[in-house]
This record gives sequence, C-alpha cells and structure tokens, in this order.
Amino acid sequence: MEVMQKTTSRSIASNIIFTPILPSRTRTVRYIGGVTRMQNERILSHIEKLLHKNEEEIGLFVTSPGGATGAAMSFYDTVRHILKPALVTIGSGDVDSSGIVIFLSGTRRYVSRRTTFLLHPAGRVFGNQRYTTAEMAAMLAEDKLKDEQYASVVADNSRGNLSVQDVLLMMEKHTVCSADDFLRMGLVDGVLE
Repeated sequence: MEVMQKTTSRSIASNIIFTPILPSRTRTVRYIGGVTRMQNERILSHIEKLLHKNEEEIGLFVTSPGGATGAAMSFYDTVRHILKPALVTIGSGDVDSSGIVIFLSGTRRYVSRRTTFLLHPAGRVFGNQRYTTAEMAAMLAEDKLKDEQYASVVADNSRGNLSVQDVLLMMEKHTVCSADDFLRMGLVDGVLE
C-alpha cells in the first residue's frame, strides 16, 4: 500500500509516496459498527490480550456510523491514558460522529482514499418518553459539554491545524470531510492508495 504523506506549514515535502509499516494481521482488531459500550468492551479486551503477548504495534480498522459520545470518550481515554498501546488506526468507508473519536485513539492514523468523515453536534433520540423542562435543560447542558469535549479531542489531534472553535463550527454545519480533508487538517498520517 502506498501512502500520501500530509503536508503542513512545518514540512516542505509534498506528495511524498511511501509504504507504511502496518501491524501484522495477527495483531489487528476490527471496530466495525456503532459505538457502544459493549463494542468497546470487546475491542478493549482484545487489545489487552495483544498487549500481554508483546509490545509491538496493534492495528485497529475503524468503520463506524458513530454512536454514544460518552462511550467513544471512554474508549479514547482508556486507550490513550490507561492501556497506552502503540495503536495504528486505519479508517475505511464511513468513520462518522463518535467513530471519529475511536479513530483518533491511534498514535498513527491512516485512511483509505474513499473514507468519509461526518462531524455534527451531539443529539438525542426521543421515543414516547415524557421529560420535564428541568430534565431537558440537563440533557442540553450535557450535550453542549459533550460537543466541547468532542471538539477538543479532534483539535488536540490535528497537530495544531484546528482550534476547538474550528471544530465546533464544522460540527454545527454537519461537515462531511474526505480523506484529503483529514490529511490537510493533520488528523491522519497518510492516505492509503
């Protein structure tokens, strides 16, 4: 696989083609589907088993329509601050919403050329449930906080190319990004060709 390296104001090289060294198939895990606590438990358990075998890099393929922001933040924090594996994430297809936070948990990140990313504000699904105005105000406050946390994770992983406000604006506009967009923003190390 060939990869186009990102170009930033800090680098003078552009369109450098190289072949990344990716983890072996025996050291890869797939995060396919919605972001849920059950999915996180399964993936984190697998990562822990691979960590006990040795300290080599672990690959995580991510294709996700997103899901609960809290579940995504829990996964990110567990990977980045507790387990601390050398994790290479590879995004493919749709990596949307909270799936982006899962993807950003990697220390090295790559995407396929046809990967798309959707950033949008937090939201809630209401069935036939009744809520008081106080309960709705609490949900709104929580969702605003989750938006800020989400934007912070994206901005922190952009190598200084995005501010929290930049990300919040993209979320507000329900922005769809291409692999090249994420490369320009500094959110990926390369695009797999």
